[in-house]
Amino acid sequence: MAELKIELKNCYLELDGDGIVELHILPNCTVETDEIDEIFENIHSEFPSARGLLVTAGKEATLSQEAREKVSAGNVTEQIVADAIVVEHYQHHMTANFFVRYNKPQRPTKIFKTDNEAKEWLKEKIQN
Repeated sequence: MAELKIELKNCYLELDGDGIVELHILPNCTVETDEIDEIFENIHSEFPSARGLLVTAGKEATLSQEAREKVSAGNVTEQIVADAIVVEHYQHHMTANFFVRYNKPQRPTKIFKTDNEAKEWLKEKIQN
């Protein structure tokens, strides 16, 4: 169960008890660069214990190309040490694969089919 939930324009953030913050992009929404700034400002100020980022998305949800480039640059936060992307839809799988291979994120990033697998991997990364 989440300790705290913050709702933004196209997504929400939730912190669990293991230092993992979940970023869930709402269905049919596109997150732009200004919202990326807002996301990481909220993570920094509201979730100072967060070390891992679990990304999930509703159907037809995505990040703009500029937002993907900004996130992959690695300079949006030093607080988060690893990203796990959970894909449930074919479109998300294609987008996530493209993001990891083309944008080459600066921190460890891995794609998963389930939240549980993603959380276990993030816990390992947080402890190292």
